[in-house]
Formats: sequence, C-alpha cells, structure tokens
Amino acid sequence: MSRLLKQIQKHNSYQKALELERRQSIALYGMTAPQRAFFVATLANKKAPLLYVAENHLKAREICNLINALLPGSCCYMPPKELLFSSRAVSPENKFERINALEKIRSNNARVLVICPETLMEYFQPTHGKLSFDVAVGETMEPQEMLRRLIGLGYERVDMVEGRGQCALRGDILDVFPPNLPNPVRIDFFDREIDAMRSFDVVSQRSDERLSSLTVIAAREYLLSDSERIAAADKMEAMLSLAIDRRSAGGEDIEGLLRLKEKSEELRERGAFSGFSLFAPLLTQDYQPLLNTLSFDRVIVDTPNNLQKKLDDKLQTYLADLSSSLLSGEAIQEQEAALASPEDVLDSLKDEAVILVQDILRGTLSLKPAAISCQGKSVSQYASRFQKLREDIERRQRDGYVIRLFSESGSRCERIQRSLESLHLLIDTTDDWDSHSKPVIVQKAFPHGFLWEDAKILLLGESDLYGHSLRRTKKKTTAGARLESFVDLKPGDYVVHEAHGIGRYQGTVRLQSEGTWRDYLLIFYKGSDKLYVPVDQFDRVQKYIGSLETPPPLNDLTGNAWQRQKSRVRASVKQLAFNLVELYAKRQATPGYAFTHPGIFENEFADRFEYELTEDQQRAIGEVLHDMEKPVNMDRLLCGDVGYGKTEVAMRAAFRAVMGAKQVAVLAPTTILVKQHEKTFRERFQVIPVEIASVSRFNTAKETREILAKLYDKKIDILIGTHRLLSKDVIFADLGLLIIDEEQRFGVAHKEKIQSMKQTVDVLTLSATPIPRTLNMSMIGVRDMSLLETPPENRLPIQTYVMDYSDAIVRGAITRELNRDGQVFFLYNRVQNIEKFASHLAILLPDTKIGIAHGQMSATALEDVMNDFYRQKLDVLVCSTIIENGLDVPSANTLMVYDADKFGLSQLYQLRGRVGRSWQSAYAYFFVRPDKALTQDAQKRLAAIQEFTEFGAGFRIAMRDLEIRGAGNMFGPEQSGQIASVGYDMYWKLIEEAIREAKGDTLATQVEKETRVELPVDAFLPESYVSGDKQRIEVYKRIASVTSKADLDELTSDLVDRFGEPPEPVVTLSLVSYLRRLASTIGSDLVSFGSGYLSARLNENYVQSPERLVRALSVDKRLSLSPGRSTTLKLQLRHDSAKGALKEGIRAYEKLIDAMRV
Repeated sequence: MSRLLKQIQKHNSYQKALELERRQSIALYGMTAPQRAFFVATLANKKAPLLYVAENHLKAREICNLINALLPGSCCYMPPKELLFSSRAVSPENKFERINALEKIRSNNARVLVICPETLMEYFQPTHGKLSFDVAVGETMEPQEMLRRLIGLGYERVDMVEGRGQCALRGDILDVFPPNLPNPVRIDFFDREIDAMRSFDVVSQRSDERLSSLTVIAAREYLLSDSERIAAADKMEAMLSLAIDRRSAGGEDIEGLLRLKEKSEELRERGAFSGFSLFAPLLTQDYQPLLNTLSFDRVIVDTPNNLQKKLDDKLQTYLADLSSSLLSGEAIQEQEAALASPEDVLDSLKDEAVILVQDILRGTLSLKPAAISCQGKSVSQYASRFQKLREDIERRQRDGYVIRLFSESGSRCERIQRSLESLHLLIDTTDDWDSHSKPVIVQKAFPHGFLWEDAKILLLGESDLYGHSLRRTKKKTTAGARLESFVDLKPGDYVVHEAHGIGRYQGTVRLQSEGTWRDYLLIFYKGSDKLYVPVDQFDRVQKYIGSLETPPPLNDLTGNAWQRQKSRVRASVKQLAFNLVELYAKRQATPGYAFTHPGIFENEFADRFEYELTEDQQRAIGEVLHDMEKPVNMDRLLCGDVGYGKTEVAMRAAFRAVMGAKQVAVLAPTTILVKQHEKTFRERFQVIPVEIASVSRFNTAKETREILAKLYDKKIDILIGTHRLLSKDVIFADLGLLIIDEEQRFGVAHKEKIQSMKQTVDVLTLSATPIPRTLNMSMIGVRDMSLLETPPENRLPIQTYVMDYSDAIVRGAITRELNRDGQVFFLYNRVQNIEKFASHLAILLPDTKIGIAHGQMSATALEDVMNDFYRQKLDVLVCSTIIENGLDVPSANTLMVYDADKFGLSQLYQLRGRVGRSWQSAYAYFFVRPDKALTQDAQKRLAAIQEFTEFGAGFRIAMRDLEIRGAGNMFGPEQSGQIASVGYDMYWKLIEEAIREAKGDTLATQVEKETRVELPVDAFLPESYVSGDKQRIEVYKRIASVTSKADLDELTSDLVDRFGEPPEPVVTLSLVSYLRRLASTIGSDLVSFGSGYLSARLNENYVQSPERLVRALSVDKRLSLSPGRSTTLKLQLRHDSAKGALKEGIRAYEKLIDAMRV
C-alpha cells in the first residue's frame, strides 16, 4: 500500500467514511477546497461511483479539475439542464457534456460524478438496454444496419458531418461524430467488413489518425422506442389540445400552443424535439430524479447549509419562467411537474450514505451526522523564495509529514528541482503522486495545496510555489478555418464571371452533347441571356460581394459593358495602388530602430506568464520580435478573437521596447479599456522597474500635466491612453513602439494622426474583427499579419439568441444568471431614455442591484459604477456601447442588447465578446422590438451573429460584414461605387494587379484567359457519389482549382478519403480540369479532339513566349505546330479515343511546359 494513502487512512475521517452505511451520514468540517478534492480522490477506488454535489457551477468545475489532476479521467462534471421555454434557447455543448458524463458513469469509465444542487431536481431516463455499442476494424456489419443503430441512438443523418451527434452514409463510407470524441470518425466498409477507421477534421473533412476500435455513445439524453415515441406523442397532443381549447374559450392567443403541438408531431416522427426535457416527466412514469436512477457508493454534499436555498431558488425561477410562458401561451400548467420538489430531493438523501463537507460545522440537512474535524490550512505563498521552501520542507519532514510539490509544466518541475538542489535539498520528479515516501515534485496540475496537520500531509501547488499557476490552453482547433471556404454559393445569388460580368447563379445542370454528359453552372444574364459554364471553369466564377442595398445590374452577353466597367475600375485603382505602395515602401526604406535581445531578463519575463503559450502565440511573438530586430519600422497586424491572448503578445513587444530604453504608447478606443489595460500591464510588469501611467478622461488636469511632464523627461516608460495620446501636448522623449487596440474604433482625424506616427516608430495593431480594409491589405501582402486561432482553456461557445423583446424572457434570463452567482450586461443605447429603462428593469426585478453606465456621465461617476460592477457590487449594468471594447468581467456571462438591429455585425460580435470569459456557458440575447419591421440588412446581420457562435469566428464575421455592408469602406467611400460595379473579388484582383504594377512587376497586367476543353467524354459529379448542394459546390471548386500534378493527386486522395473510389466520370472531370490548366499555361483557348490528333488552338494574346514554345517542341516528336487562321498545337495520338487523348495530352503538355521553363 502506498505511503500517502497509508497516511490518510490513519485519520479518523477516512475510517468513518469507509465504514459509512446507507442511511448514515458524517460531517467533515474545516476542509479547504484542495483538501476536499484530495479526500474524494482517495475514496474513489470502489466499483460504485461517488456523487459530489458542489456548491455552484464554478465550484463544481474547480473540484472536478482538481480530482482529475490527481486521478486523470476519473471525474466528470454534468452541468444542469437548460430548462428554457424559448424554443431557440438550447445549447448543444451543454447537452453533449451531460450525455458524455452520464455515459462515463453508467459504463464505469469514471469514478466521480460532480453536479450542482439543481441537478438533483431533474428527471433522468433509466437505462433499459445498452446506450452505446463498440465498433472494431475487422468486424462485420451492414453499413445500413450501423446507420439504423446510430439513428436509434439519437444521431441526425446529414449529407456532411459538421457537428457532434451527426452521421452521414455515402456508399461504403460512414461518418459519425460521437459526443465523447474530439473529432468525428470515418468508417470504411469493404462489403460488410469494417476495413478501416480514421478520425477526420470537421472543416477540411480530411482524415488523419487511424483507429482500431471505437465506442459509439448515444447522441440524445432521452431515447424512446417506437411504441414509447407514439404513446408519448399521443399524450402530449392530448394535453396540448385541452390547453388550446381552454385558451380558445377564453379568447386568448393560441399560436404558441399550436407551435408546441407541431413539436408533438416532431416527437412522433423523430422521437425528440428541442425542449423535450420540459415535457419528458409528464409523458412517462419511467423517468426519475438522479438518486432514484443511478446507484452511488457515497453522496458527498459540499456546503450543505446552502443546498436548501439553491433548490428553492431553482424551483422559484422555473415556476416564474413557467408563469410567464403560460401568460404568453407557450407552456401548459402540467409542466410545473417537470422538476422534483426540494422536499423530495432532501428525503431521497436520507436513503444514501452521505458525507457533508464544509468550512465550519453549520448545515446538516436534518441528517444528524457524526461530526469530525479535518482542520486544513492554506499554505504559505513562497513566490519563488526557495530558501524558505527548503527550510519548511526539512522541518515538516523531520516531523514525519508526507510532502508533495505539484507543477503541471515539466520545465517548471526541473526548475524547482534545480533550485532546491542548489540549496542542498535533493528531491526527485515524478508523475506518481501516491507511492513515494520522500518529498517529490509531481508533474500534475494541482494549483493550490494544503496543510493537514492531524494527518501530517503537506501538499504544495504551483500557485503556492510561484504565486500563480501555469494554466494550459487548448490545442489549436479548426474553428479559425480560412476565409475562402465560408463564402457559400446558393441558387439565386449574384455571381461575377471574369469574362462575362455579373449574373444570377441558378444552380448546376447536366447536359448531353454528342452522346456525352457534362456538368455546367447555369447563370442568367440580362434579358433572356444564359451562360453554361463547364464546372472545370468554376475558378472563373465568384460570388458577388458588393452593395446589397440595391441589387447589382446584370450584364448582357453580347455587349462590351462589362469590359468598360473593368477598365474604369482598373484606371481608378492605379493611383490608389501607387499611393499605398509608396506609403509602405517609405516605411521599409526609412531607417528604424533595431532592438536587440535583452537576454535572460526577457526569458524571466516570459516565465512569469501564468498561462502556457499556444503555438499561435509563440509564433506571433516570434514574428513581432523578429520585426523589431530589423533596422526598419514594424507595421504588423495581430488578429485574434476576444480572449485569445493578443495582450500578452503586445506586452512582450512592450517589454522588448522598454529594455531597449525606448518608450511605449498604448492607444485604446475607450476610457474603460484604458483602465483595464493599465491594470493588466501593471500586474504583468509588477516586479520590473518600469513606470506605467495612463491618460484619459479619468485624470484630473493636474494629474495629466504631471504625467506629460514625466513623459517628456523620459520618466514614464509605458503610457496608455485614449485618443488623448494623439494631442499636441503629448510629447514622448523617445517613442519606440506604438500599440493600437481596435484601430477601427477611431475617427478619421485620429487615424490620420496615427498614420503620421507610424512613419517613425514600430507599430503593432490588435484587432478581433479586422475592418475589411485592414483585412485586405494584410492579405494582399502590403502589411504583415499574425493570427491567433487557439481558444482559451475551458471557454465555451456563447449561446446566441435573436428574438422579439419580452419582459418575461428578460426576467427569466437575468434571474437564471443571478442564481448562478453571475452578472448581466444590458445594452440600451438610447442614452436619453436609459434611466427610464433601468427603472423599468428595477420594477421587473425588485431585488436586483442595477447600475447605469454611458459616455455622457462624468468621468468619476462612470469609473465608480464600472468599478462597482467589476467588484460584483452590482448585478445588472444597463449601459451604452461604452462596454463594446475590451471590458473584461469574467463573472458577467449574460448579455442583452436592445434594438440589436441598429448595430453593425462587427459591433454585435465585439459586444458579444464581453461575456463568455470564464468557463461557464455564456448567453447573448439580441432583442428587436416586436412591432418593428427589420430591414434586409438587419435580418442578415442578426442571422450571421447567431450562426457564428463558435470561437475563431472573427474572420468569418469580417467577410460576412463585408458582404452585408458592401465593401465601401475598404479603401474609402469614394471607391464603393467601383466595388459595386464589379464585385469585391474582381475589385480585389484589380487592386492586386495594380499593386504589382506599382511595385514594378512588368507582367502585372495579365491577360484573362478563357480556355475550353471540348472532348467527347462523360465528365460530371454523380449525386450518388457526392450528395448535398454544399458538398457538391465545394468539390466542384476543388476540381476547378487543380493547377499541378500534386494538386490532382491531393484531390484524388481527398475524394477517396471522403467519398470512396471516384467513379469514372469524376476522374475524367478532374483530368479535364487539369488539362485545361495546362493548355491555358501553354497559351491555348480551345482544346479539341479528332482525326487522331489532340488539337490546342493557340491565342496570340495568351502565348507569353512563342520562341520558348517552338524550342520546347523537341521534347516530344508527336508535337507539331499547324498554321492557319490560328496556329494550332497538334499532338499525334497513339490511341484514337477521347479518354486516351485526355491522358496522353496531360503527359505531353506537362513535358512541354517543363521544357519551356528551362
């Protein structure tokens, strides 16, 4: 038996806990939170699991993380159900976390289940039969049979798997995304045998890691058999019919109940619907509360004196929601039974073996437990004082203590070991916390330790040793996928063809010509003009993005209006391009300060960062510091979602600048953000002799004068401020770095001042949603850009709801947030009425502490209310858009926005970033007035913000914002008409062309080539091979973008991976697309077949170097030039078949092009 376990087993509390029988209880008091986790971990070694009822959501996650640090994978947290009567308000993340936790406990894959008190009131389905099945390579099963089993477990069948709980069957390939896995799985069948299994990436759909076996768990919490489903639907329909009759008789609105009745039909067909939890206990007697559904060895209740209140609060909140929904006709009276009563919950606890853990002996839940003191203490904060640490360890060791030091980072473990060894204390490093008798350093994430004198145990966490713990971030996810794949194309969309202009896309069609079939894009033009574009030319067609306030005029196919439009735009962008290139060239040519590496000091500064850097952050820091070491001025854009770590990158740059004896200016758009930046910088630089100050409206005139005098005398190293920094009286002694946060929030005059400052110093711009101009400049390559795409640890996507304003919804949502000890932002941007609206909320929520914040308040009043909110002295902050940028209040996890249709998409995205900054689920409610008709733009903005709920969506927001607003402010309003006339993509191409020309590229103005391949071959994409418009469009684009043999091989590999072996028409379509590219490179506009030859008609405008072409013909004797009205490159064929000609042509053209390049 291990040393540490032996030590704790000597203690009375452990003996009593082991001896505990059902209907008995003990109360352990004096325990610290880490001590409780440690105690539970030592108990969690029995077959039956333990149930831990935490005080609240935050404490539940904390205790779960601590237990898993000691026993990895042994503990799971099941969050409470979201019992919301709004049909929109469902969180898939919450649902799947619950399903995963239940499955782990039911299958004995976890030893401890952590819940919040309110979960004890919820109803669960007992396990009748297996709620999962195992799959292994080599087993046999019909693909259709596996699909049937998946649907029985609640999976949704789709064309392409993009989220948890989905499955897709394409021939012999089945994709499935179980809720318990980080990535979906692709299962390949060979007839009935499972031939291979691989995980794959959701965005790219490419498979990677091979798997030998897989456990597929249920995708729904409630699973009904066919008979149960029909019986439940009948019962629900009967209850709703009665409720409808009652409301109709009273002349009340029944629309909400009719919508619920539609849900009963959904239940009948699918066995589930959104909001089924609110009806489940009413429809069957089988469902029971948790303690009646699962068997637990022990039930541990944390802080029992709060349990009764939590249960009562949950019930009252639910009944208040129900009451509001009954008034609006969106619920029925019977739903009051959807939760068990607090009395029933407390009665059921009496039948369990219960351990109460608490700070002081208070609540006992009427259980009459035996009380046992477990006096634990928080340990000293050593803050890297290793001499003191050595002395304490040696003293406790002499007294017979078992001692463990914890650090998650391997490098920190080694550093602790070296530091103690230098003080002549030899200590080993291990990942086994239990079995050593001597003090050891354990590589595990246990941030805070404890001293348990009675048990003679001393545990020291990373925070105890260093003053903070090293927090890990998640590995990079696919959330930040690239822009190109997000511009979807649907029938009815406006498109731009490079050669023919603006038309309306009507979908794809398959046409037969001379006995062969080909796929085409059908585009309608002006009048009755139609254009059939071979899908291998998809790369020539782009979705129109411009001004959608008025639809763009369609071009015709006979005139030359399109060419005139392009010529006008080309001429207008030339001067713009020359100015841009000149500006950036001037920066590159102007000598700048080359910073040097300050050596060990920078390493120490980096070590003090409390998080482990993501790969993105490491790369971005490297890029920024590399720029700063160059003798030219840096101009880098750092783009990353809210909370992704941009500030740390900026502070690394600031440290480098200060160590180089230069001053740093940090420019922020609001006074509140200035104060927050100042706080962050001061905390990060606290042990470094750096003088930090800020200037904003919060400063008095005297304070500002003193700060500016110090700045001029170089007694201030880092100055943080609003646009006040741009005033003439702000004079830096030696400015070396300018950091700009959210540049798009500054006005035109301020931007001009910023531009003048940029010419002489290094500049780092931070942005979560780059304005289109910035985004495009970065992509064109006139500006350097770094991306942060890795989400922070434990951050969950923000659940976003767009709905009509309702007092009932507001009251329910705010009450729910306050019940989980949170806070609420309520954005009401009409300052003249803001106090009246706050009074309305106060009447709606009489016990709620409400504050008001807006830009017209005095600086002192604004600072006071913001500080009160930050310190949780206020529950709700009714505010203007002053909160839009940078305000960081981790406890505020609900945002409400009134008149959401009045905001731009980037603004809505920024506003939503104010919540979701902790590990709790966050909610954003965007309200519109019920009586207001929304503009088309407003509807699109709100739909987009709801769609992009996951992290890493900033780029998608920027592109959708560009599409909705038009690209008018990309290069200034004077360009908006030009963009509207040719569309965003074409405008971008012309800008790129003009910039290359301005840089001196003589081949910048490239001739637009339109090359056709006319071979009598079947070339199309069968629906039986790739189904679903979205997937087909994506595959068409991939095929049309093939430019090399490597591209062709990668395309084939992808198709095989995702859809199986491609049928012959798909292979042919890919080869036709590749042949077209090769022919275009040679200079041909038409490839045809006949009389034993493959003929490529050469276009004199396309052929770049006739001399090289003639010289290269010698690589293949079958190649020759034939004169005529147009010169033709002829290839004599060995086989007189179109398919053979296709393959021979590719081989010959590849050799010819290689020879032309020599």
